Amino acid sequence: MQQLYQKTRNFSLPSGITLHWRNRCQNTVDNITSGTSLTKLVGSDPVEFKQPEYEVTVPENTRADHLLRLSARVRATGETVKYRISQGNEDNLFHLDPASGILSLLQPLDYELQQQHELVVEALVGAARSVARVAVKVDDQNDHAPVFLRALHETQITEEDNRHLPKVILKQVTAVDRDAGRFGRLIYTISGDGIFTNGSRPCFSLDAASGTVLLLRPLDRDPPHGQAQWRLRVTATDGELNAHTDIRVNLKDANDNPPFFPSRITTATVSEDTPIGSLVTRVEATDYDDPEEGDNAKVTFSLEKNAIDESSGRPIFAIDSELGVITTALCCLDREKTQRYVIQVVATDGGGLKGTGTVVVDVDDVNDVPPRFSRPEWTLDVSESLDPDNVLATLTVVDQDVTNDFAYRVVPDSGRGWQMFQVEGVSGSLPGGNLKSVKPLDFENPDHRQGFNFKVQVTDVGEAGWGQKKHIAETWVRLKLMDKNDNDPMFSKEIIHLTLPEDTPRGSLLASFTAFDPDAAGESQIRYHVDPNSDPGHQFDVDRTGTVRLVGGLDREITDAHSLLLWAVDDGAPPRTTTSTLTINVTDVNDNPPFLSDPREVHVTENSQAQLVAQVKLGDPDDWQQGHGPPFTISLDPRAPPHITNSVRVTLDRRGDDGRGVGVVWTRMALDREEHPTLLVPLVVGDAGWPSLTATVTLTLHVADVNDNPMAPAAKTVTVHTMQRKGAAVPLGRVYVQDPDNWNTGAKTFAWRDPQAGFFLNTFTGHLSMAPSTPDGQYELRFIVSDSDQGQRNIEANVTVLVKRLSPNDVRNAMPLTLTSHSQSLVRPHSEDGVSVLGRLVGAMQAWAGGSGAAVQVISLQPLEGKTPSTRVWLSAVGIANFEYLLLYHKNKLSATLGIGMQDVGVVSCHEDAATSLDKVAEERCVGGCWVGLADHFSVVDANSSAVVGPQVPPHLKSAPASPNTCLNGGRCLNTASGSRCICPHGTLGSHCKVLSRYFEGDRDGEDASTELASEGSWAWVPPIPPCSEVHISVEVLSMVGTAALLYSGPEQSVEQGPHIHDVLLLELHQGQPMLLLDLGSGPITLTLNTSLADNMWHRIDLIWKDELVEMIVDLCLGSHWDKLPAPSPTAHNHSSTTVFPDVHMCRSTAKLPQNDHILNTSGVLQLGGLVHPLSPIIVGRDPVLPHPPHFRGCIKNLRINGKLIDLGNGVLSKASTPGCPAADCLINNLYCGLHGRCQGSPGSLHCECQPGWDGPGCASPTTPTTFFPNSYVKLALSFSPLAYTSSITFRFRTLRRRGELIVLSSQHGRDSWSIQMVDGCLCAVLHLHPQPPTSICLSQAALTDGHWHSLAATRYGSATFLMVDDEDGDLYNASLLLEGQQLLEVDKQEGIRVGGSPHFQDTGMFKIDSDYFDGCIDDLRISGHSIPLPPAVNSTTWGQASTFKGVEQGCFAPSSCTNVSCRPPLICVDTWRSYHCGCGEGRVLGRSRVVCEDEDECAWQPCLNGGSCFNTHPGYVCTCLVGFRGQHCQLPDVSQTSLKLPVGILVTSIVWSIFFILLVCAFLLHQHHRRTALRKCMVDAKDTSEDCKGQVSPLCSHTPNLLELQLLKPSRASNHPTWARNLNIADVDVLRVDAGVMGLRSNMGTTDSTSLTENHLRKYSHEDEGPPLGGISSWITL
Repeated sequence: MQQLYQKTRNFSLPSGITLHWRNRCQNTVDNITSGTSLTKLVGSDPVEFKQPEYEVTVPENTRADHLLRLSARVRATGETVKYRISQGNEDNLFHLDPASGILSLLQPLDYELQQQHELVVEALVGAARSVARVAVKVDDQNDHAPVFLRALHETQITEEDNRHLPKVILKQVTAVDRDAGRFGRLIYTISGDGIFTNGSRPCFSLDAASGTVLLLRPLDRDPPHGQAQWRLRVTATDGELNAHTDIRVNLKDANDNPPFFPSRITTATVSEDTPIGSLVTRVEATDYDDPEEGDNAKVTFSLEKNAIDESSGRPIFAIDSELGVITTALCCLDREKTQRYVIQVVATDGGGLKGTGTVVVDVDDVNDVPPRFSRPEWTLDVSESLDPDNVLATLTVVDQDVTNDFAYRVVPDSGRGWQMFQVEGVSGSLPGGNLKSVKPLDFENPDHRQGFNFKVQVTDVGEAGWGQKKHIAETWVRLKLMDKNDNDPMFSKEIIHLTLPEDTPRGSLLASFTAFDPDAAGESQIRYHVDPNSDPGHQFDVDRTGTVRLVGGLDREITDAHSLLLWAVDDGAPPRTTTSTLTINVTDVNDNPPFLSDPREVHVTENSQAQLVAQVKLGDPDDWQQGHGPPFTISLDPRAPPHITNSVRVTLDRRGDDGRGVGVVWTRMALDREEHPTLLVPLVVGDAGWPSLTATVTLTLHVADVNDNPMAPAAKTVTVHTMQRKGAAVPLGRVYVQDPDNWNTGAKTFAWRDPQAGFFLNTFTGHLSMAPSTPDGQYELRFIVSDSDQGQRNIEANVTVLVKRLSPNDVRNAMPLTLTSHSQSLVRPHSEDGVSVLGRLVGAMQAWAGGSGAAVQVISLQPLEGKTPSTRVWLSAVGIANFEYLLLYHKNKLSATLGIGMQDVGVVSCHEDAATSLDKVAEERCVGGCWVGLADHFSVVDANSSAVVGPQVPPHLKSAPASPNTCLNGGRCLNTASGSRCICPHGTLGSHCKVLSRYFEGDRDGEDASTELASEGSWAWVPPIPPCSEVHISVEVLSMVGTAALLYSGPEQSVEQGPHIHDVLLLELHQGQPMLLLDLGSGPITLTLNTSLADNMWHRIDLIWKDELVEMIVDLCLGSHWDKLPAPSPTAHNHSSTTVFPDVHMCRSTAKLPQNDHILNTSGVLQLGGLVHPLSPIIVGRDPVLPHPPHFRGCIKNLRINGKLIDLGNGVLSKASTPGCPAADCLINNLYCGLHGRCQGSPGSLHCECQPGWDGPGCASPTTPTTFFPNSYVKLALSFSPLAYTSSITFRFRTLRRRGELIVLSSQHGRDSWSIQMVDGCLCAVLHLHPQPPTSICLSQAALTDGHWHSLAATRYGSATFLMVDDEDGDLYNASLLLEGQQLLEVDKQEGIRVGGSPHFQDTGMFKIDSDYFDGCIDDLRISGHSIPLPPAVNSTTWGQASTFKGVEQGCFAPSSCTNVSCRPPLICVDTWRSYHCGCGEGRVLGRSRVVCEDEDECAWQPCLNGGSCFNTHPGYVCTCLVGFRGQHCQLPDVSQTSLKLPVGILVTSIVWSIFFILLVCAFLLHQHHRRTALRKCMVDAKDTSEDCKGQVSPLCSHTPNLLELQLLKPSRASNHPTWARNLNIADVDVLRVDAGVMGLRSNMGTTDSTSLTENHLRKYSHEDEGPPLGGISSWITL
């Protein structure tokens, strides 16, 4: 449509109104919204509307407003248009302005009444008019909210009714909405009780279409979770407006709740004198059912379990059935008889439902029992150092009443010293009175020293009760005052001044100091020491009397004054010290001759003319002011060799050096270096003192070389040691030609004569090298050398190279030896015999170590830097035991043989920066605390005509790797599924087969001192004491002599005396008394004890130094023989025993260590039983040490250093000493302890003790373990009282749990205790002795929660505790020797022993198990050596009984851990007691193909000892033993083969039984003769025998012998195994076999195939992996 825009008038539509403009031509509608301008259109008609139809939309409820402007176009100009509504406005809702054409709304429109209005409008211009239609559409608005017809809906259902679910409980809960459009569509939701928002299934649902409410789940009416009325709310919403209605669902009660008591346990209290019918308490019960619904909630009460009076059989309590009131039914309860009653009350409702509750009635006390002291007499040892406020003792009182008001008093005039003490009541649960002193106690007071004796009384009715005798008890107190080291010693002189000349002789007495100690009644022993800080040069010494002597000599030139501090130390514990001072002024003596000051060395070129060489100046350290110095004199020594006097002259210039005098040195002629390369010019010098001191000093004159000599042909030998690994070339040194001149390689050239592959030559320097992979052998190399300065060409030089490959064994057996010599001197052949020092060294060691069978060789040489030239030689000794000790022993002899000094043996210094990269170091081992190995770099020592080349051996630090399982003393290593273990011979112990005892023969008169080990008497060497700041050494000795050396570590005789005193440890016996000499570098400390150990009994000695204190303890202050503990009395009682604490002065000695030195630095071995060489003079000078202490005769065992047991077996270098201790060997002394017994005791008191897990006669019966389940415990009562000072606990245990209490020993009321616990996987022993805090020791590095059996031994000596497991070695041992404070533990033998946990009775009357040990087993419990029962298998023994136990079971079984476990084939699940692993099973290993499991041949490990033969079985193996041995591995001596002295009666009995047995055998042989045919027939078919479910062979024939079957055997030869020993024979029968376990086996046993022996022939029996084979080859009887 063509439109012409002639005139535009704009107007805006009202807000919310939309104008629809229809375009007829295009049949479209243009929307014009508010704010849009309309343009008047002008056409061809006189008057014409823009559009014939208009549409406008108006929201309902819109107020009066303009809707739109109508416009018409007029063709004639100047005409006026009028507008009007002609139709559709009957309700007068609209208005059209005639002039403007604006259509307006006069009244709001309602969508719900009419959705659209049609208007017809006209435009008039004169008579012309135009008509248009306007459609006004009403837009719906949400002006009506939904409405429920009812505000509340209510219904009733029965509770817990689950029938017909889901079911309708309300119909058509709907709402109405007057909106007609989209706002009239409603959505319903339900909320309230039972409608959950957490995803749980709701109890109700609502049908949105019909408004029906459904019940989905049964409802509960009763508390605590139910409710009588369930409230819901239904919400209807049209999207914007909401409406609500409430629903009430009322529940009808059902009797579904039994009555219950709000408090499960009700406590009440009643007095013990209450009459009958008295009120005890009232109980109340609650029933959640509806009380209005019949009798559902009506409750009646009754007593289901009442307390019954034992004497009358009548009930003690009664209850009112309606009110629940409990009253007493009997008169006068007795609290002392029964303190608490527990009764059960039942509440029943009308429907028969019941609920139970517990009433605990505590009986209140009435003070009707008199008190009594727990002891009729108290004997106390009290230290004088306690203040008056300290408690001396708690006098415990026994009174069964609890309403006691205790009052105490000391009875006046009752005894000596009563007025000095008072008794105060103890506040707490334990009744008693604290005894205190009202005045200070002083042992130095003679009246106090006599002790105190007085009477103490107690009353239980307060201070007013002293007149009531019935309520009074008394006891005697006998108090002995113990001296405390509370006074310092006092010197008689505080300071002494001396002036001494410096030449004062050594040993001179300088001064005497006397000190007095008021302690110990003046009997205290005073030790005197020199403060090491005041005497750094160790020049002074003080003896036991306080006499100070000069031992090191004075030297004014070093120190002109000394201020010496003297210590006086008493013998208290801890010792107290006082100090005095000795000042010494040192005056000068002309004791130093002049010395060569400058120069000391000069150089002169050879062939030069005579010339001035030097002007020599002198010096003198003496005091020049006293004339002890210049002017000096100097001259050439007239005794100088001729070549010196002919070459040098010396004159004195007196005016030189400011008049002090100068020596002028000249050469007389030209010097020849090849004749004398160095001239040592002796000069005689003197000072001006009176008398004058002269000396001869040396001026060194070096002659510088000039190449003036020709070369000559020469030969050289190079010895090379390599590992033949890939790497850089091996240097061999330089090609050698004989040339007197110093080598001038710049003028020389080198060339091959016959080049050889694998060797390389540097033609400029002459250095030779070879390939590292060069094979062993001898190589002849030929070279030519030319010298351009001399004009020489092609001089022959031959080199012989000897290549030797080092094996790993050579490196593992390497040992360093440090020699004080230049390296070239060791390699250079001697001019006389052509043998070098190294050659003589190797030859001597081979001769001393065993001659031609020894394999000693030099691996490498390492030159060392220092003032003194020295070389470290690495020697290898394969197959030589104790090679290091042999070197040490022959040190002096070897030094004399070689003609050079030996500095160290087996000593290296390691530093981090000294190590080669670890990936280039191979074959490492530990030497002297450092890790050493062969590096890729080589050390070359070239001595011209000979050279030695070897790999460098760099020492370095690193973490120690896990050591292999080393089997000592002939033990065999056996590989098992659980790892490697040792098969140990008889007499060895532990996992490494250590020998723990050794016998020493003592001094042997008349012995030839020239023998190989040329020392008279017995001795043994063991590894040295580690250099640690804390050291604990323990040793047990059985001495047959009174004076002898026990332990020694220190310098040897060859050490020269000097100002430095070497560290030393010497433990001796002096007339039976132990004496320790210890010097850690700051002066000696001597400890002695006045107790004799020379009684042929075992005694233990502990040496400890740590924290500035050194102490020596004998027998752990046990006060008895170490191996014979005092036995507890079965009739003793805890509270009547009066254990006396041992006298620590007799068993313990201590001393204070200097502050600076706490480490024993002795690199040598620890010598036992005697000294190889006499003591160094340095040590002999220390009183009271003997020059050569006698050798020890007796036994030493259990030598332990820092927890590690030292092996004393065959690997120990010794003389006149053997492993074991015959005097304490049960078998030697005709006492056999059986397979599972061990020998204990001293000579004369030997006895057998069963190993853990074994009991009965001969220790042949295995004990029965007990399994502990959760919440389990065992309470034990003993028939004896363990000693208060010492006690022991031993048992076996097995667990995977990391926490739990295994056993507790406690005193009455648990005040003091000693327990064994598992704490975070560590086994700990916790000791608590009041008032000290608890102390504990743990095995923190031992893995004990592995499900295997472990044997534990814990011992206590006072406050010292020991904890040991299994081998009792290394990480399996820990000890604490703190003997301070409280030492006694009075074990309550009735209530103080608990196993597996501590039951605790709570206030609620229920038991709780603290520290519960469960899912584990305990076996063979022993306390103080006595077997204690473990229920349920054993409930009582002679020494105790189980009083209470819970949750325990006999045996130690566990459910299979392999259930529902599958392993990857070919592996199977192997059950390992509450755990499992995948493996091949016992005796089987994974084959090389890794796809099948194969039987492992354990015989390859040679597990059979003492010549036994091994036979492999499937699985396992069996050993057959030679005559005289038995056991699973032939490790035990056969007692039947041992000649024992038996009583006549036993011999007669044995003979009779032997005759009877022979007759029986003959009868049986006759019986066999008649059955031989049938037997042979059966044996032919033996190959087809089958195995039953137990793996036993079932015989195919029906023949069953009546008694035994005897079969003839020939000695079987197994591959790679020795034949059986031939026994005594009868009628050519070698072996007569008796086999009762297998009948009808093959009779033809002559085959050599060991596999023909069936499994039953080789069957073995073991209990917990122990025990000899039974019924197998080792049980055959030999005749």
